[in-house]
Amino acid sequence: MKGTSQGNIVPPMRDDGTVMAAWESFLTNGGVPINAISRMIEDSWRRCLTQGVNPTRRYAPIVVDDNGLYGLRKRHAELLEAAMPVMEEAREFLSETGTFMALTDPKGVVLCLEGDAAAKDRGHDIKLIPGAQWIETASGTNGIGTALAAGRPVQISAAEHFCEGNKHWSCSATVIRDPLDGHIMGVLDLSGLSGYHNQHCMALVVAGAGRIEAKLGKIEMEKRSRLLDKTYHQNRQASDTGIIIFDRRGRLVRANEHAAEALRERGVSFEECEKIKWKDVDLGEGNDIGTLHQWLEQDWVEPVLDADERLGTLISIPLSSRRILHRVEGFNIAAVKDAEACGDIFSRIIGVSPIMTKVKNRARQLSRINVPVLLQGPTGAGKEVFSKALHEGGPMAKGPFIPFNCGGITRDLLASELFGYIDGAFTGAKRGGMIGKFEAANGGTLFLDEIGEMPLDLQPHFLRVLEEGEVYRLGENKPRKVNVRLVAATNRDLRTEVAEGRFRMDLFYRLSVTVLGIPGLCERSEDIPLLVDYFIDRAAKAYNIERKQPDTEVLDALVSYDWPGNVRELKNVVEGMVLLSEGTRLTVDDLPPELQNFRPVSSAGSVPSGGEAKKFFAPVTLDESEKITIASAIANENGNLTRVANRLGIAKSTLYQKMKRYGLDRSSAARE
Repeated sequence: MKGTSQGNIVPPMRDDGTVMAAWESFLTNGGVPINAISRMIEDSWRRCLTQGVNPTRRYAPIVVDDNGLYGLRKRHAELLEAAMPVMEEAREFLSETGTFMALTDPKGVVLCLEGDAAAKDRGHDIKLIPGAQWIETASGTNGIGTALAAGRPVQISAAEHFCEGNKHWSCSATVIRDPLDGHIMGVLDLSGLSGYHNQHCMALVVAGAGRIEAKLGKIEMEKRSRLLDKTYHQNRQASDTGIIIFDRRGRLVRANEHAAEALRERGVSFEECEKIKWKDVDLGEGNDIGTLHQWLEQDWVEPVLDADERLGTLISIPLSSRRILHRVEGFNIAAVKDAEACGDIFSRIIGVSPIMTKVKNRARQLSRINVPVLLQGPTGAGKEVFSKALHEGGPMAKGPFIPFNCGGITRDLLASELFGYIDGAFTGAKRGGMIGKFEAANGGTLFLDEIGEMPLDLQPHFLRVLEEGEVYRLGENKPRKVNVRLVAATNRDLRTEVAEGRFRMDLFYRLSVTVLGIPGLCERSEDIPLLVDYFIDRAAKAYNIERKQPDTEVLDALVSYDWPGNVRELKNVVEGMVLLSEGTRLTVDDLPPELQNFRPVSSAGSVPSGGEAKKFFAPVTLDESEKITIASAIANENGNLTRVANRLGIAKSTLYQKMKRYGLDRSSAARE
């Protein structure tokens, strides 16, 4: 819950007598005294009056019986599953408090209640029970209905209710939104008779709704993972077919590189394809979907099922012509320029290696779900590239993308940069104050690099913004609402940081709802020719010089190098070669000194050609004794690399690097 030092998250309660007088005045002449009620309450009262709500109503209407309630709960099974932990805690936490928690569907119908038993019994008097409907048009101003109408957290105290029967009750409520597209899935409400309910109830409700939304995000991820698993083989084998996958609600999940071309051949855009309500399409026998959409044939559409649960829909559209990928000196060069045509942001990220393909597929999946993403990977591997793609491919794409590096700055400067400050907040503060990064990113994405560098004492304030969607500028006690998607990145092991007390566990779990590991360049060496080709092309255009093709030996050297600086280092090396080369091609003489200290050699001592070089890459200054020692240890341990590393007293990762450098493997080492 929010500390008092940060101010209240709800307006101060007004005197019941003043509010009752305002209510009577409103019913009599349609006006209320100035400052007698909040603007939110007045707006709600006016909606109720306009919609003909009876102000003398004593209780809410029951809209579903027990049988209907069973069906309603079944339709909202995901919401109930996500809310279960919160409701179970409410059962214990709210016992003997005079309050209870209610969960409703998006139409304000109560699905379940948990909390103080006596308070729930009293709730029968006003029909605050499962099956009753609490939207404003049915029950007047109240926490559930007004939260639905306003689309935000509300607190309704006693006399502020529109209907007379509810004026002995107070309630706090907030909407629960789908983490994928933001639509309202239900309401979480905390109610009690006046005297039991207090302002802290709002914080409890907002925190509970945040936990439910996080759980909904995990459920969505699980279902999408199953959907992609079920369609994996079709997607992999579709060399001449456009594949489009929609989830169970008809939302686009994935399209392969042929999808745009397949649609164009039939005069259809992605937008038109997405507008089809796939979740409502009956794919049963005898239903000809082509009568509704002439370009689409019945046998192209297939429901994706798992244990009788429909996970989504697979569309397979055959191509009349196939796209040809070009090959340059033995390496596949991806048709990156086709990426924009098929509307896939992640296809612009260069990489066709298995590990990179897997990472891009996972990132594509994560982009459409509005949950925090933690990017983990070494420096220079491309975490900001992925963060921008997550933004551009997600529901906040039209909003701003704000990157910020948390490393290397003081605690006070970091706080002012993230949260902003008001005029006069501290000595040297800019006149008029300053907006923080959270506010700057409102409606979009905030990318925080080196999140592991954040000072421990600042982390609780950061966590509060994530959980409550409110930011307090330094020197201010009034909250400012923000709707920000967070993407954080680190090259640290945050689990270790948590274990050693340098990072808060609750913040770690809040950030790591979904984690995306970005591989280092040495883990995807087959992508290096693609990157080299891209960086050469970009440098030539940037500096208005002739494009220079690299020799095979240059590519071999670049592929074989370990690249401790990853993609960023490769980019700098390639740009430097393009600028400094005096010939029409890039040769080994154009390599920087650190790479010229290496040359490809075979185990027999002869110089191999082409792609063989990367299998036998070793430094000119190689200490043969180290190579022989490692080879001998591998032979003595029968290829068990764990025991080899222990025998040599080095880390297993170091052993892998040395084996790669010396061209050793489990089988060949014994022959050295």
